This record gives sequence, structure tokens and C-alpha cells, in this order.
Amino acid sequence: MDALKLDLMKLAGIKTSPAAPPVVDGRDSPRGTGLSFENLLESSMKSVNDLQQESDNLVNRMATGDVDDISEVVLSAQRAEFALRMITEVRNKLVDAYQQLGRLSV
Repeated sequence: MDALKLDLMKLAGIKTSPAAPPVVDGRDSPRGTGLSFENLLESSMKSVNDLQQESDNLVNRMATGDVDDISEVVLSAQRAEFALRMITEVRNKLVDAYQQLGRLSV
């Protein structure tokens, strides 16, 4: 399980030395995107966090009367909720795949 353990220091924003991108058959990545799976997952989590913070900010502004259109608050809250649901489903699928790999007989 150590191989799949998330580095909480990276998620908390504490700077660590960057990991080298994976090498597959002498290439940086299979599709040439330049992003490793770890980087993609990390950036997705940061995006979800940003959406949550933006939504909280708009709700606070609405409570103080600084928002003219309530629809932007509702849309922001819906975007944040949808993003959180999606990242939770991705996590659930990853955990399920890891458990299936653990059940394989070698």
C-alpha cells in the first residue's frame, strides 16, 4: 500500500523535491502530455479545492450583501459540489482497482 499512499505534504502545499516523470520505453509519457498521473491527480485536487474556496467566498459575500446576482452564487456552489463528487468517484475507482489488484493470485 506504500506505493499508492498519497503524499500529504504535497497536498498541503509544502514544497518537496519534484519527482521525476515516469519513463515508458524511453519516452517521457505514453501520450506525450508531459504530466505524470501524480501531477494530474494533484492538479485536479487543487482545482477542486479552488472551486470550494471560490464558492465559500461567494457565499460569504452574499451573506454581507456584496453579491448582486444570487445565480452566480448558486452556480458556483453547484460547480464545487459537482467537482467534489467527481474527484470522490475517481478516488473510489482507484481504491477499488487497488483492492482488485490485491486479490489477484500471482
